[in-house]
Amino acid sequence: MNVIPPLAITDARLTSSTVVEVAPAAYAGGTTYALNATASVAGAAGLITVYKSLQAGNIGHAPASSPTWWVSIGDTYQVYAGATTYALADYVLDATAHLVYRSVVAGNVGQALTDTTKWQLIGPSNRHAMFDLKRNTATIVPGSLTVVLTTGVRVNSFMVSGMVANAAVVTVSSGGVTVYTRTYDLNTREVLDWYDYYFAPFSTQPSLIEFDLPPYTNAVITVTLSATSGNVECGACSIGTYEFIGDVEYDAESDVLNFSTVTRDFDGGTSVMVPRRNVPRTVQSIFVDKTRVNRVRALRDALGGEPAIYAGLIDSGDGYFESLLIVGFYKRFSISLKHPTKAIISLELEEV
Repeated sequence: MNVIPPLAITDARLTSSTVVEVAPAAYAGGTTYALNATASVAGAAGLITVYKSLQAGNIGHAPASSPTWWVSIGDTYQVYAGATTYALADYVLDATAHLVYRSVVAGNVGQALTDTTKWQLIGPSNRHAMFDLKRNTATIVPGSLTVVLTTGVRVNSFMVSGMVANAAVVTVSSGGVTVYTRTYDLNTREVLDWYDYYFAPFSTQPSLIEFDLPPYTNAVITVTLSATSGNVECGACSIGTYEFIGDVEYDAESDVLNFSTVTRDFDGGTSVMVPRRNVPRTVQSIFVDKTRVNRVRALRDALGGEPAIYAGLIDSGDGYFESLLIVGFYKRFSISLKHPTKAIISLELEEV
């Protein structure tokens, strides 16, 4: 079991991202756009779609209807302005805190975003959703996304989960010199018999984790996810320094908390079903050497009420890898000291 306490991705550490947060100027039909120039088109309820020019000398071609001239690079929302009047259900972006809010009243003008009677917090902006560790808040963009992280401290691990992508590339540089690079083919297909061989659908690997990044203080980490078609999604992206706490026993348990609800008729029949997400949880027993117990106790204290990455296995190709990967927090972390040389950790984890 390796545990990665995540390093907070601050504005200083997020050197760059191809995910647009603040929209560029609105498209103007009389403007000539250069190759790779960007423009935005406003939609309903504050939604803004951002386009990139595919050709030089681009003039008079409406982005939404000119696919040979423009390509969508993602959506964002209008930046909140205190003097603007917002309608019910309008969305706005707090570009400083990187949060999205929804107006819950009509004629909403001059009201602080912290006023919960006027605004509902929706969650992080699309650009920052991949860094909050919650798989139900994902960064979603067409085609590909690239983020560049400048750590400022030593890290040796990275994790990406909740992915929908066909390929990934992770590169680490120090002083402008590439010291680590790895390319991943994320296409998967579970073939268990001849029928699967001919008819089973293709899928993509949902998670990546590595524990061998070169721990340079001045490391610059570049992560690129790309899709052959459609959108790329990333539910969580994290870096940090892992702590090995012991070996997981063979009796680990994978479970879920089911938040769907079912209302039954008087005779037991189903009348109303409301599907909601399952929250993964695991129960694991871990052998740890006596010499590591104090470090494990310190880690337990540091992670009380804090999310982290818990990887029961380090090989992402193992059939149990996804079942034992939890991005979340511990509900139980007890250490049995009844053996003279080995302690046994009873660990119950729940996803955020």
